[in-house]
Amino acid sequence: MDWLTAHGVPASTFEGVLDGRAPAPSRAVAVPVDYGRLPSRRALRDIFSGSSVLWIPLASFSADPQVARYGLERFAEIDIPSCIAANRRIISQLLLARQEVRMTGPGTDLTIRLPEQLQLSSRTRPELLPDEHSTIGNYFEVAMSPTDLAGRVDTELTVSGTLRIDSVLVAKHRELTGVRADRFGAAAETAEMMRKSCPLSVEIRDNRFVDGFGPFADGIHATSGPEYRGAVTEVAIGTGVLSADRVDWGLNCLLNEGAAGVHLGVGNGLTGMHFDFIAREARLDTL
Repeated sequence: MDWLTAHGVPASTFEGVLDGRAPAPSRAVAVPVDYGRLPSRRALRDIFSGSSVLWIPLASFSADPQVARYGLERFAEIDIPSCIAANRRIISQLLLARQEVRMTGPGTDLTIRLPEQLQLSSRTRPELLPDEHSTIGNYFEVAMSPTDLAGRVDTELTVSGTLRIDSVLVAKHRELTGVRADRFGAAAETAEMMRKSCPLSVEIRDNRFVDGFGPFADGIHATSGPEYRGAVTEVAIGTGVLSADRVDWGLNCLLNEGAAGVHLGVGNGLTGMHFDFIAREARLDTL
Protein backbone atom coordinates (compact mmCIF):
# COMPACT_ATOMS: atom_id res chain seq x y z
CA MET A 1 0.00 0.00 0.00
CA ASP A 2 2.84 2.38 0.78
CA TRP A 3 4.28 1.73 -2.68
CA LEU A 4 0.94 2.57 -4.34
CA THR A 5 0.52 5.72 -2.27
CA ALA A 6 4.06 6.82 -3.14
CA HIS A 7 3.10 6.51 -6.82
CA GLY A 8 0.03 8.68 -6.40
CA VAL A 9 -2.53 5.88 -6.33
CA PRO A 10 -5.10 6.21 -3.50
CA ALA A 11 -5.08 2.90 -1.64
CA SER A 12 -6.43 1.39 1.54
CA THR A 13 -6.56 -2.06 3.09
CA PHE A 14 -9.53 -4.38 3.33
CA GLU A 15 -9.67 -4.19 7.13
CA GLY A 16 -11.57 -0.93 7.43
CA VAL A 17 -14.37 -2.10 5.14
CA LEU A 18 -14.54 -5.61 6.55
CA ASP A 19 -14.91 -4.48 10.16
CA GLY A 20 -17.47 -1.81 9.28
CA ARG A 21 -15.32 1.21 10.14
CA ALA A 22 -15.40 2.41 6.52
CA PRO A 23 -18.12 2.11 3.87
CA ALA A 24 -17.49 -0.03 0.82
CA PRO A 25 -16.31 2.22 -2.04
CA SER A 26 -18.59 2.63 -5.04
CA ARG A 27 -15.71 1.70 -7.35
CA ALA A 28 -12.59 -0.25 -6.48
CA VAL A 29 -9.68 -2.22 -7.86
CA ALA A 30 -9.21 -5.03 -5.33
CA VAL A 31 -5.82 -6.74 -5.06
CA PRO A 32 -5.85 -9.57 -2.50
CA VAL A 33 -2.32 -10.67 -1.59
CA ASP A 34 -3.24 -12.86 1.39
CA TYR A 35 -6.46 -14.83 0.98
CA GLY A 36 -6.06 -16.31 4.45
CA ARG A 37 -7.08 -12.98 5.98
CA LEU A 38 -10.23 -12.55 3.89
CA PRO A 39 -13.74 -13.91 4.39
CA SER A 40 -15.33 -16.25 1.85
CA ARG A 41 -16.01 -15.22 -1.71
CA ARG A 42 -19.75 -15.11 -0.97
CA ALA A 43 -19.19 -12.85 2.05
CA LEU A 44 -17.03 -10.51 -0.01
CA ARG A 45 -19.72 -10.38 -2.69
CA ASP A 46 -22.25 -9.34 -0.03
CA ILE A 47 -19.94 -6.70 1.45
CA PHE A 48 -19.26 -5.17 -1.96
CA SER A 49 -22.77 -5.80 -3.32
CA GLY A 50 -23.25 -2.15 -4.24
CA SER A 51 -19.76 -1.64 -5.65
CA SER A 52 -18.12 -1.95 -9.04
CA VAL A 53 -15.08 -4.10 -8.32
CA LEU A 54 -12.25 -5.11 -10.61
CA TRP A 55 -10.48 -8.03 -8.92
CA ILE A 56 -6.79 -8.70 -9.56
CA PRO A 57 -6.30 -12.10 -7.87
CA LEU A 58 -2.50 -12.05 -7.82
CA ALA A 59 -2.25 -14.32 -4.78
CA SER A 60 -3.87 -17.15 -6.75
CA PHE A 61 -0.53 -17.34 -8.57
CA SER A 62 2.08 -16.00 -6.15
CA ALA A 63 2.02 -14.28 -2.76
CA ASP A 64 5.47 -12.78 -3.30
CA PRO A 65 5.19 -8.97 -2.82
CA GLN A 66 7.69 -8.39 -5.64
CA VAL A 67 5.56 -10.44 -8.04
CA ALA A 68 2.49 -8.45 -6.92
CA ARG A 69 4.34 -5.20 -7.59
CA TYR A 70 5.37 -6.45 -11.03
CA GLY A 71 1.76 -7.39 -11.76
CA LEU A 72 0.43 -3.96 -10.79
CA GLU A 73 3.10 -2.21 -12.84
CA ARG A 74 2.22 -4.24 -15.92
CA PHE A 75 -1.51 -3.70 -15.27
CA ALA A 76 -0.89 0.07 -15.33
CA GLU A 77 0.69 -0.27 -18.79
CA ILE A 78 -2.14 -2.22 -20.41
CA ASP A 79 -4.38 -0.31 -22.84
CA ILE A 80 -7.73 -1.71 -21.70
CA PRO A 81 -9.84 -0.19 -24.54
CA SER A 82 -7.45 -1.74 -27.08
CA CYS A 83 -7.79 -5.11 -25.32
CA ILE A 84 -11.58 -4.85 -25.48
CA ALA A 85 -11.41 -4.00 -29.20
CA ALA A 86 -9.15 -7.00 -29.80
CA ASN A 87 -11.52 -9.24 -27.81
CA ARG A 88 -14.38 -8.16 -30.04
CA ARG A 89 -12.41 -8.81 -33.24
CA ILE A 90 -11.42 -12.29 -32.10
CA ILE A 91 -14.95 -13.13 -30.96
CA SER A 92 -16.28 -12.01 -34.35
CA GLN A 93 -13.74 -14.20 -36.13
CA LEU A 94 -14.72 -17.22 -34.05
CA LEU A 95 -18.46 -16.67 -34.44
CA LEU A 96 -18.15 -16.21 -38.20
CA ALA A 97 -16.02 -19.31 -38.66
CA ARG A 98 -17.81 -22.21 -40.30
CA GLN A 99 -16.36 -25.37 -38.76
CA GLU A 100 -12.80 -24.83 -37.59
CA VAL A 101 -10.02 -22.31 -37.05
CA ARG A 102 -6.26 -22.59 -36.75
CA MET A 103 -3.89 -21.07 -34.23
CA THR A 104 -0.35 -20.92 -35.54
CA GLY A 105 3.07 -19.53 -34.70
CA PRO A 106 6.68 -20.69 -34.42
CA GLY A 107 6.47 -24.36 -33.44
CA THR A 108 2.69 -24.12 -32.96
CA ASP A 109 -0.05 -25.41 -35.24
CA LEU A 110 -3.42 -26.07 -33.60
CA THR A 111 -6.70 -26.92 -35.26
CA ILE A 112 -9.85 -26.04 -33.31
CA ARG A 113 -13.08 -27.65 -34.49
CA LEU A 114 -15.94 -25.46 -33.31
CA PRO A 115 -19.38 -26.53 -32.06
CA GLU A 116 -22.61 -25.00 -33.32
CA GLN A 117 -23.14 -23.26 -29.97
CA LEU A 118 -19.79 -21.70 -29.07
CA GLN A 119 -19.35 -20.65 -25.44
CA LEU A 120 -16.78 -17.85 -24.99
CA SER A 121 -15.48 -16.09 -21.90
CA SER A 122 -14.30 -12.50 -22.37
CA ARG A 123 -15.26 -8.87 -21.78
CA THR A 124 -16.56 -6.80 -24.68
CA ARG A 125 -17.00 -3.47 -22.87
CA PRO A 126 -14.59 -1.70 -20.52
CA GLU A 127 -17.07 -0.25 -18.04
CA LEU A 128 -18.42 -2.15 -15.04
CA LEU A 129 -22.06 -1.76 -14.01
CA PRO A 130 -22.68 -0.13 -10.59
CA ASP A 131 -22.81 -3.53 -8.83
CA GLU A 132 -20.74 -5.61 -11.26
CA HIS A 133 -17.63 -7.58 -10.34
CA SER A 134 -15.04 -8.88 -12.80
CA THR A 135 -11.53 -10.29 -12.72
CA ILE A 136 -8.86 -8.58 -14.77
CA GLY A 137 -8.23 -11.75 -16.77
CA ASN A 138 -11.55 -11.33 -18.59
CA TYR A 139 -10.25 -8.10 -20.13
CA PHE A 140 -7.20 -9.49 -21.88
CA GLU A 141 -8.19 -12.88 -23.24
CA VAL A 142 -10.86 -14.72 -25.19
CA ALA A 143 -11.27 -18.21 -23.76
CA MET A 144 -13.02 -21.42 -24.76
CA SER A 145 -13.46 -24.45 -22.50
CA PRO A 146 -13.44 -27.84 -24.24
CA THR A 147 -13.78 -29.68 -20.90
CA ASP A 148 -16.44 -29.30 -18.23
CA LEU A 149 -15.87 -29.01 -14.47
CA ALA A 150 -16.02 -32.79 -14.08
CA GLY A 151 -13.25 -33.31 -16.62
CA ARG A 152 -15.56 -34.60 -19.37
CA VAL A 153 -14.29 -33.74 -22.86
CA ASP A 154 -16.67 -31.84 -25.14
CA THR A 155 -16.79 -33.94 -28.29
CA GLU A 156 -18.11 -30.99 -30.33
CA LEU A 157 -15.24 -28.62 -29.51
CA THR A 158 -11.93 -30.35 -30.23
CA VAL A 159 -8.33 -29.21 -30.12
CA SER A 160 -5.52 -31.06 -31.89
CA GLY A 161 -2.00 -30.24 -33.04
CA THR A 162 1.30 -29.06 -31.63
CA LEU A 163 2.03 -26.28 -29.15
CA ARG A 164 5.39 -24.67 -28.46
CA ILE A 165 5.44 -23.80 -24.77
CA ASP A 166 7.35 -20.59 -24.06
CA SER A 167 6.19 -20.09 -20.49
CA VAL A 168 4.19 -21.91 -17.81
CA LEU A 169 1.91 -20.53 -15.09
CA VAL A 170 0.08 -22.31 -12.29
CA ALA A 171 -2.77 -21.01 -10.13
CA LYS A 172 -5.02 -22.30 -7.40
CA HIS A 173 -8.50 -21.33 -6.29
CA ARG A 174 -8.47 -19.06 -3.23
CA GLU A 175 -10.81 -21.34 -1.26
CA LEU A 176 -8.95 -24.56 -2.06
CA THR A 177 -8.17 -26.40 1.18
CA GLY A 178 -6.94 -29.77 2.37
CA VAL A 179 -4.57 -32.08 0.55
CA ARG A 180 -5.15 -30.38 -2.80
CA ALA A 181 -4.12 -26.98 -1.42
CA ASP A 182 -0.96 -28.49 0.05
CA ARG A 183 0.07 -29.53 -3.45
CA PHE A 184 0.34 -25.96 -4.71
CA GLY A 185 3.98 -25.70 -3.65
CA ALA A 186 4.80 -28.78 -5.72
CA ALA A 187 2.78 -27.43 -8.66
CA ALA A 188 4.61 -24.08 -8.50
CA GLU A 189 7.94 -25.91 -8.41
CA THR A 190 6.97 -27.96 -11.47
CA ALA A 191 5.95 -24.78 -13.32
CA GLU A 192 9.23 -23.07 -12.42
CA MET A 193 11.30 -26.02 -13.64
CA MET A 194 9.31 -26.08 -16.88
CA ARG A 195 9.87 -22.34 -17.43
CA LYS A 196 13.61 -22.93 -17.11
CA SER A 197 13.38 -25.73 -19.70
CA CYS A 198 11.34 -23.78 -22.24
CA PRO A 199 10.76 -23.84 -25.11
CA LEU A 200 9.04 -27.22 -25.00
CA SER A 201 6.93 -28.90 -27.67
CA VAL A 202 3.79 -30.83 -26.78
CA GLU A 203 1.20 -32.70 -28.84
CA ILE A 204 -2.55 -32.45 -28.31
CA ARG A 205 -4.94 -34.96 -29.82
CA ASP A 206 -8.72 -34.72 -29.46
CA ASN A 207 -8.52 -32.43 -26.41
CA ARG A 208 -5.81 -34.31 -24.55
CA PHE A 209 -2.11 -33.64 -24.07
CA VAL A 210 -0.59 -36.90 -25.33
CA ASP A 211 3.15 -36.19 -25.59
CA GLY A 212 5.87 -33.68 -24.75
CA PHE A 213 5.65 -33.13 -20.99
CA GLY A 214 8.44 -35.66 -20.44
CA PRO A 215 9.74 -35.62 -16.82
CA PHE A 216 7.12 -33.03 -15.85
CA ALA A 217 4.09 -35.16 -16.77
CA ASP A 218 3.67 -36.86 -13.39
CA GLY A 219 3.91 -33.58 -11.49
CA ILE A 220 1.37 -31.86 -13.74
CA HIS A 221 -1.18 -34.66 -13.54
CA ALA A 222 -0.76 -35.24 -9.80
CA THR A 223 -1.24 -31.58 -8.84
CA SER A 224 -3.79 -30.44 -11.45
CA GLY A 225 -6.02 -33.45 -10.91
CA PRO A 226 -5.56 -37.05 -12.08
CA GLU A 227 -9.25 -37.12 -12.98
CA TYR A 228 -8.56 -34.86 -15.96
CA ARG A 229 -6.11 -37.37 -17.47
CA GLY A 230 -4.35 -34.64 -19.44
CA ALA A 231 -7.56 -33.10 -20.81
CA VAL A 232 -7.35 -29.57 -22.20
CA THR A 233 -9.59 -27.44 -19.99
CA GLU A 234 -9.01 -24.06 -21.64
CA VAL A 235 -7.99 -22.64 -24.99
CA ALA A 236 -7.45 -18.89 -24.89
CA ILE A 237 -6.07 -16.06 -27.00
CA GLY A 238 -4.31 -13.26 -25.13
CA THR A 239 -5.07 -9.65 -26.05
CA GLY A 240 -3.30 -7.72 -23.27
CA VAL A 241 -0.31 -7.01 -25.49
CA LEU A 242 2.62 -5.56 -23.58
CA SER A 243 6.01 -4.48 -24.83
CA ALA A 244 8.13 -7.64 -25.07
CA ASP A 245 10.94 -6.09 -23.05
CA ARG A 246 8.52 -5.37 -20.19
CA VAL A 247 7.33 -8.95 -19.67
CA ASP A 248 9.29 -11.18 -17.30
CA TRP A 249 8.24 -14.63 -18.51
CA GLY A 250 10.11 -16.26 -15.65
CA LEU A 251 7.53 -15.10 -13.09
CA ASN A 252 4.35 -16.93 -12.07
CA CYS A 253 2.10 -13.89 -12.49
CA LEU A 254 -1.49 -13.46 -13.68
CA LEU A 255 -0.59 -10.50 -15.91
CA ASN A 256 1.62 -12.79 -18.03
CA GLU A 257 -1.35 -15.04 -18.78
CA GLY A 258 -2.92 -12.75 -21.36
CA ALA A 259 0.14 -10.71 -22.31
CA ALA A 260 0.21 -12.17 -25.83
CA GLY A 261 -0.18 -15.32 -27.88
CA VAL A 262 -2.18 -18.47 -27.23
CA HIS A 263 -2.41 -20.53 -24.07
CA LEU A 264 -3.84 -23.94 -23.29
CA GLY A 265 -4.76 -25.06 -19.80
CA VAL A 266 -5.03 -28.29 -17.87
CA GLY A 267 -6.76 -28.67 -14.52
CA ASN A 268 -9.41 -26.27 -13.31
CA GLY A 269 -8.88 -23.00 -11.44
CA LEU A 270 -12.45 -22.99 -10.12
CA THR A 271 -12.13 -26.30 -8.31
CA GLY A 272 -8.41 -26.73 -7.72
CA MET A 273 -5.11 -26.24 -9.54
CA HIS A 274 -4.73 -24.94 -13.08
CA PHE A 275 -1.66 -24.94 -15.37
CA ASP A 276 -1.38 -22.56 -18.34
CA PHE A 277 1.03 -23.33 -21.19
CA ILE A 278 1.77 -20.21 -23.23
CA ALA A 279 2.89 -19.91 -26.86
CA ARG A 280 3.90 -16.24 -26.92
CA GLU A 281 3.96 -15.71 -30.69
CA ALA A 282 1.00 -17.86 -31.72
CA ARG A 283 -2.09 -16.19 -33.14
CA LEU A 284 -5.57 -16.98 -34.44
CA ASP A 285 -5.26 -17.22 -38.21
CA THR A 286 -7.11 -14.60 -40.23
CA LEU A 287 -10.34 -16.04 -41.63
